Amino acid sequence: MNTLKDRTIVLIGATGGIGQAVVSKLAKHGANLALGGRNQSALNSLADSARDAGAGTVSAQTIDVIDEVSVASFYKSVSDTFGHADILLYLPGMSIAAPVTEMDLSDYDQIVDVNVKGLFLSAKYYLPITQPERNPILSFVSSQAATRANPNAPVYCAAKAAAAMLGQGLGLQAMSKNVRVTNFKPGPVDTDGFWGDRPVPREKFMQPSDVAEIIEFVFSLPSHVAMHEVSFESFTFMKK
Repeated sequence: MNTLKDRTIVLIGATGGIGQAVVSKLAKHGANLALGGRNQSALNSLADSARDAGAGTVSAQTIDVIDEVSVASFYKSVSDTFGHADILLYLPGMSIAAPVTEMDLSDYDQIVDVNVKGLFLSAKYYLPITQPERNPILSFVSSQAATRANPNAPVYCAAKAAAAMLGQGLGLQAMSKNVRVTNFKPGPVDTDGFWGDRPVPREKFMQPSDVAEIIEFVFSLPSHVAMHEVSFESFTFMKK
């Protein structure tokens, strides 16, 4: 397995449930972390925790994932601070459960923007600051919904399917830069930020720490191994 010590890892959506669990895992390896999210205070607190857990250099900066100026500024800061980036993990995702006949166009735009445009923009500005000799990885979290439609959130399913296909295309384009692309496809995960007060059986869902373990494993694989897609979910939820 590869060591993650001194690897520079960019985490977008770092202060969410999965993000915090991943930061905790990676910090213990001594990785350098560039944390991006919406709330500077939460980012600063997470950065302090990461340093206490053994992370190397840690930066924390707000980012609006669907605003190109904000995204460009964030990745310039990463480049200025670290000189390069080795791994990107794009975590943001959002869903609004509603029949299409009752959904506002603004809701549709927001779902597609966060899940697809945000990934596009992060990839656009991450790839130029990678270095082929450092065996970079571009990764993102999509969902089982990318290939398993449900009647509650069809626009979310479509957006995650689009993100998955974008990831496949990025993998082909970025191969010449020695970049491996991984699509993490978890089933339902018990996070407040995503589910809110929706009446779902969260006690049967995976925990953020479960997802973090999968991500930690993939990031630690030898550089000659490309993990294109990782599909996983709660066995308890599967049995219902």
